[in-house]
Amino acid sequence: MKKNWRLTPLLAAFFSLLLVGCGKPTTDPSIIASQAAVESTVNTATAVIIPTETESPTPEMIPTPTIEPTLIPCAIAFESNRDGNREVYRMAPDGKDLVNLSNNPGDDTNPVWSPDGSQIAFVSNRENDQNGGQFIYVMNADGSNVRQLTVENESKLPDWSHDGSQITYSFKGDIYVIKADGSGQSVQLTNSPELDDQPNWSPDGKQITWLSGKNGQRNIYIMDADGSNVRQVTGNGKVDYVSWTLDGQLFAVWDQPEGLCKNCVMEADGSNPRAAGGKGELFRYFPFRTVDGYSVECVSANFTKPDNEIYLIGNNFPDVFLNLTNDPADDQNPDWPLSCLPPSIEAENNVGEGQNSARLSKQEMVIGYADNEKKLPERKEAELLKACDELKIKCIKSDSIAHLVEQKANAIILYLNRWNVLGSFPEIKDAVAKGVLVIVLDAETSVPGAYNLSIDSVSVRSSLEWMFKEMGGTGELAYFNKDQNPTHQALIDQALKEHPGISAISVPAKNESDSLSEKSIAALATSHPGLKAIWTDSLYDGVFWGLRNGEIKNPPAILCEPTQFLLQNWKDWRNGDPSVKCFSSVQPGGTTYEGVYVAYYLLSGEIIDPASLGGKDGNTLLYDYPEITNDNLDEWLGKLDTLRKGEWDILEIPPMTPEQIKEKWFLD
Repeated sequence: MKKNWRLTPLLAAFFSLLLVGCGKPTTDPSIIASQAAVESTVNTATAVIIPTETESPTPEMIPTPTIEPTLIPCAIAFESNRDGNREVYRMAPDGKDLVNLSNNPGDDTNPVWSPDGSQIAFVSNRENDQNGGQFIYVMNADGSNVRQLTVENESKLPDWSHDGSQITYSFKGDIYVIKADGSGQSVQLTNSPELDDQPNWSPDGKQITWLSGKNGQRNIYIMDADGSNVRQVTGNGKVDYVSWTLDGQLFAVWDQPEGLCKNCVMEADGSNPRAAGGKGELFRYFPFRTVDGYSVECVSANFTKPDNEIYLIGNNFPDVFLNLTNDPADDQNPDWPLSCLPPSIEAENNVGEGQNSARLSKQEMVIGYADNEKKLPERKEAELLKACDELKIKCIKSDSIAHLVEQKANAIILYLNRWNVLGSFPEIKDAVAKGVLVIVLDAETSVPGAYNLSIDSVSVRSSLEWMFKEMGGTGELAYFNKDQNPTHQALIDQALKEHPGISAISVPAKNESDSLSEKSIAALATSHPGLKAIWTDSLYDGVFWGLRNGEIKNPPAILCEPTQFLLQNWKDWRNGDPSVKCFSSVQPGGTTYEGVYVAYYLLSGEIIDPASLGGKDGNTLLYDYPEITNDNLDEWLGKLDTLRKGEWDILEIPPMTPEQIKEKWFLD
């Protein structure tokens, strides 16, 4: 089942700027008011839980839903006063397609997506049959079918259960829960003299955490979802915020007594408190997926001006921060459904039998590997079998994914390329659906639940960005997308969309075509004197020699194949013509060996670090790989012994050791 991850990174301890995390606010004005009204005596005793029932909403209070909710793809809901009052808005992950969903004279705040992306709960003081007040409402993801959910005036801070069937909220200092469809009665879970608020459901739906205290002195508590088995987690009364992390730990903004952390992560019982990190680090616990598939943070903050904006934070952005709203209004409290999580993380929260659902011993493991196109090089197969031998686990080979599933393989390693991975999509999807772990090597599948060991989409993106920078953001680019690969075309289209000053010429490129011959390249450059760059996803030699032997003056920026021979000729050409500009990506060469160990670690119950995932669909394990340019060409020519030669003498990164694999891609 899907889990309702409340994603709320709070970085206030690391900035002097106001920062409001994604999801529920750190502080609520009504909470502050309530705290000021209570006595100043500090009391951190465990709250006494007396479950009670309140008045059941009548049909007049809550209309029967008549509109079937529609699932909305990844989108951000947030509140803004840009129309003069607080409204709930929705926008795409890149800040586009802004829509006012609530559109009401009242103030609509604190939007929270249902796990499946079909509905949004929010708080509103709009007019109603009870002569106004502050209640929790639910609407469909497109803003339709708005209905009042709670009858307790001053209801606030809603949070959905993991299965979307219930919503917890706070009301006048106590925690309540109600069925999300409005049927039945709301149930009071806490009944104490303390101020209980910020309820938050655990990923498995079995527990609720919240803050309790008075006069600003609040501690973390946890109870079972029915209000029983209350446990106090912290004791010094200096907690400002609490939420669950992706793996069922607690994240807190907490003045930890020993000074270990301010943004803290700890076990659910409060043990092992440690620093969760700051700017650019909390996406490990609360990731958001960009349109490019990167895992980043999503926050509201006032970094540069008095009003809050919605930002994405990640090292893949030129300035680390990407302002999505960029409006004079105050924009805050962003939230999003599971469809905005990296697919691999969502899949880990929905694993089927046999995939991360239990730890397997080496004796139980069966790892299959398929070479559908019968193109697996002997050395790569030898390295795969070497890993199997080192681990003493059973590895079987087949030319069919379906056959490996029939053979009860727990994991399947696929050696594919960027073309036949598309044709294998149905088989990969079927294997994952049956609980088999699938790892694709040297290519990238978008199937949720499968992992890729590749730098394909990342290197395509980085090479295009390098070219656009060399072009100064303007001018003419010719690109050769061999056999019109749709994955590469999507990356090219997106890059061009982000750089409107670049005009592009798409040149057909197929195996049987001579469009990448030396003669054709020289003719292309001669006929387009304003051409600033030529990009191709393979067959680089024709471009290189076509420009060099054609004696093209001020040649376009190009990509160079990473062979020792070509790198040396690149240096010689550059030394004779400083206008020469080339870029080369060195591919990982040990993916078969590394793939076996990734499968082994996952089947053993290890958890992939969300920070190690990226790529087009967020399910590719990230490599550190050399990018060679004019600036570091001489340096790399001097340390080629750190690389190795693969097929056709192409330089590649040697395999990582088992220890390096675990350290780089898995949580401690």
